[in-house]
Amino acid sequence: MHRAVTLGVISGSGLVKQRRSTWPGIELPGTHPFSGTLYVGTGADFGSLHYLTAMPHVRKVVNQGSFIHNAPDGEVATDAADIYSQFYGNDINFHTWGSGVVRMSGVYSWSDNGSDTDPALSAPSRNFATVPHSDNKRGINIEGATVTWGDGTNNRFFLPGNEKTVYIDMHAEQNGTRSLLTFDYNGPVTLDAPISGGRYHDTMADVGRGDVVVAATRGNAVTFTAPQNYDGDTTIGDGASLRLGDGSPEGDSALLPTGKIVDDGELIVQNATRGAALGRIGGKGSVTQAGPATTTLTGELAYTGRTTVKAGTLVVDGGSLAASTAVDLPAAGATLDLTRAGDGTVANLSGAEGATVAAGRTLTVRSTAATTFGGALNASDGVTKTGAGTFTLTGKHTTPKSVWTVQEGTLALAGSVQARQLAVRPTGTLRAGGTVEGALDNAGTVEATGMTVRGSYTQRPGARLTSTRMSVTGAVTLAGTFAPDPARGPGVIIDNQGADGVNGTFDGLPEGAAVGALRLTYHGGDGNDVALAGDSGAIRRDGKVSPAATVSSSGPVWWFSAAGALVLLIAVVFVVRRARRRSEERPKGT
Repeated sequence: MHRAVTLGVISGSGLVKQRRSTWPGIELPGTHPFSGTLYVGTGADFGSLHYLTAMPHVRKVVNQGSFIHNAPDGEVATDAADIYSQFYGNDINFHTWGSGVVRMSGVYSWSDNGSDTDPALSAPSRNFATVPHSDNKRGINIEGATVTWGDGTNNRFFLPGNEKTVYIDMHAEQNGTRSLLTFDYNGPVTLDAPISGGRYHDTMADVGRGDVVVAATRGNAVTFTAPQNYDGDTTIGDGASLRLGDGSPEGDSALLPTGKIVDDGELIVQNATRGAALGRIGGKGSVTQAGPATTTLTGELAYTGRTTVKAGTLVVDGGSLAASTAVDLPAAGATLDLTRAGDGTVANLSGAEGATVAAGRTLTVRSTAATTFGGALNASDGVTKTGAGTFTLTGKHTTPKSVWTVQEGTLALAGSVQARQLAVRPTGTLRAGGTVEGALDNAGTVEATGMTVRGSYTQRPGARLTSTRMSVTGAVTLAGTFAPDPARGPGVIIDNQGADGVNGTFDGLPEGAAVGALRLTYHGGDGNDVALAGDSGAIRRDGKVSPAATVSSSGPVWWFSAAGALVLLIAVVFVVRRARRRSEERPKGT
């Protein structure tokens, strides 16, 4: 042949076969009602710059040469046929112009039955196992084109195979037009080969020049099980997901750091042995670390969805998770490493017992909702709680040289915090039934429900304490207000276990002041506890009421009833009158 041959409009249901070595090949312009099998032995143009091709009823294609798909500007060329290869040396090439798109909704597979009219594969696994002479190797060349695999109506993946049985080369045109490959399925699919940019089978000789999109189709779940080698952006549409790695040692994946990730769906990393480094993630979607191998996030992290560490370690290097609306570590052993982060802020932190968050500077937990963290917070410069929500800690947190700050909202401490100081600011609340291993400085509100402070307790002017009971091993300094539970009976409020007495008083509550039906003392228990008592007795260290006129271990603590006071008054009057009478009866001069 000396020029391309146009066959006209093809109909019927038989076989159209082009033999080998008949270059420059055949052209297929127009719409064809043909429903048989097309055999491409050398080359066939499915569309061009000037015309659109449609063969909606073709049953199968045998490709033994180059099946070249083209789309003119503004048109979508659709090929729904299943395509089979039978020998080494075949490929599918894509070219588009302007806004043209080529959409492939069939499957490009190996055929081991040798049939021209009804090619088939005996077992799907043969697409992944090398056969003699690499006869089942299939190639894809995207030449600065816009290509879509799938049409959103099924999850029959277009290119089943791995790096040994398929290749995907993505190039840019000389005018700079880059390639774009979109996956559009309504269920899970897996790409087991790298997208790269070499020439033909030498695919890894250069990087791919283009971008990849996981279309915003509900249920579109794409898994990459090979390290990808394209330099462009990766976009995950709303309702879709991209999974790097399948959880097996042979199925680890990665993306080149040259492109950014636009995540409007869900990005999941579950590599088993090989860590992945991902940079510049934006969008409204979520990021999940789900494998034992470490994932490192670098560069600007502007995505606003949830961050989840289900397994392994997620490292933030230089960036920040501040834009992520929530951070969750739902399993023991999960680790979020912020020691190299540019900013240690996380929002709405939650996690299970055995999880760890490590920070190389102050860890700021911003709460807009109620969350609970049961793991360990290890921050060299302490932890700052911000936001109006409630953050509940149930784990053990050891930061002995740091300062923790409740800046805003509520820190509910059910576990323990070891710190040099825990400071409650005027707009913050500490609700605690756990232990503070260090000094507690209250300039806001402390709600103590059995809390232990292994250090000093200082309450600043304007601060507030509501307490059923708290024990303090260091100095106790009081100011501000005290608001007891209305249902609270007599008992010790502050069990001062130090040797010194209480310094200062609550505003408007001097010694013996009425607090509802009770009275307040700063000398209860063993003489230096803050306690509430009725008129009938004193308060012991164990919180129980002693009989009236008891003496504590460090000195008398007298509480009189009305009857007791009357009896004492009568006795005093009697003694005074008797003394006066004796004085009057004594002779003068004696």
